[in-house]
Amino acid sequence: MRSKTAKQPYLSLSRESSLQIVNEYRERYRAVDALLRRNPDLLDRVHHRLSRFLSTSRKGRRSTYTSDQILRALLVMFLEGDSYRDVVVRIEESDFLREFVGLGWQSMMDFTFLSRAFGVLGETLWRDLNTTLAVDALLQGKISGEQLRVDTTAVETAIHYPTESSLLWDGYRMLARLLRLARGEMRRPLSFRLHDTKVKRLALTIARSARSRKKSTRRRMKRAYRTLLDRVRRVVELAEAVAARLEPLFSVRDELLHFAALTRRVIQQTETRVFEGRHLPASEKVYSVFEPHTELIKRGKAGKPVEFGHKVFLGQTKEKFVSQYQVMPRQIDDTDLVDGLLAEHEALFDRLPSLLTADKGFYESMDKIAQLEEDIPVVSIAKKGKRDAAQSAREGDDLFKAGQRFRAGIEGSISVLKRAFKLSRCLFKGFRNYASAVGCAIFCYNLIVLTRL
Repeated sequence: MRSKTAKQPYLSLSRESSLQIVNEYRERYRAVDALLRRNPDLLDRVHHRLSRFLSTSRKGRRSTYTSDQILRALLVMFLEGDSYRDVVVRIEESDFLREFVGLGWQSMMDFTFLSRAFGVLGETLWRDLNTTLAVDALLQGKISGEQLRVDTTAVETAIHYPTESSLLWDGYRMLARLLRLARGEMRRPLSFRLHDTKVKRLALTIARSARSRKKSTRRRMKRAYRTLLDRVRRVVELAEAVAARLEPLFSVRDELLHFAALTRRVIQQTETRVFEGRHLPASEKVYSVFEPHTELIKRGKAGKPVEFGHKVFLGQTKEKFVSQYQVMPRQIDDTDLVDGLLAEHEALFDRLPSLLTADKGFYESMDKIAQLEEDIPVVSIAKKGKRDAAQSAREGDDLFKAGQRFRAGIEGSISVLKRAFKLSRCLFKGFRNYASAVGCAIFCYNLIVLTRL
């Protein structure tokens, strides 16, 4: 059975420093420590989850690390922007961080164990932790629901730029690797040959010729596509045949079927675009065989017209506390978020904000604005398109302009989340861990905000 926390405090082994920057660094962690101790419900929720799903190892060994140690190690990982491997080294080598995590004379946990623990916690738990933190901050008078600014951003997944040739090569090499593993598990191995080098050369040839407008090059590229599709289709058929002969207990069997199905979709979308001249809707395309949940997001930015990941909605109070967020498995238009975000704000603060501000993406119609203004004194959402005299006067009002200046502050918070809390590009695999990473990053950001209030 996993312990929730240590029964007695550990002896501090870190020496005092005369450097201001070191003391500021340590003071931040001490403030986070005090905040965690003042909110025991946070640890209770984490412990309930870990004791159910991570109490013993797969080999039956008893748990040696407390739930408190696991939570604090994960917080250090996001506060420092480290990977699993890097944070293990950082904590092991720092007496101060070992004291913060509460390791005492124990050695630091392995990065594989830390990865398993993060996967167990899940996105729902991080959402509950953020809500618990918000309720406590509200009761302490550190945040209020008077003003609300909202925005959406894109958090990218860890994929390369998706082209048909590169996706075909990804599907081929994964299936080839799994087929070699499956060959050793079969009682009567099938005899087959895999041509990885030839397929890779075809994919590179297509990639180098993709920008050319010469007719001869385009014809040569189409011939290369036909050869590539033929080879990839053969390995997909081979993978399905091998999977049919494997016992259901073998993990390779499920992986073969998974990647074979994704590669078939890539083959279909390649034939549709290259040979039929039609474009599939963005929602029907596969952008990665490793992260198939990835979406294409167009946000109209000059430097980055398209991004590959998911939209994330953020709602922030005037104290810079992120009071609500939403990770969208499928894109939702900004205008469809307004009613839901107001309902969530009212449920948390027991009131509607006196100021709601957002960018033009949240504008639906002037009728909707008028409806919102019946309950909210200032709705600072600019109109799209041309404006008549009354609409220009509304947007020229001092309160409206002040709301827009307030709205601009959320852009800085988004920048901090991306630069300092690992949300520029999410390196966690699978949508569940992706959403958990967003929730954990926002939780750590809110902890730092509260330590400064």
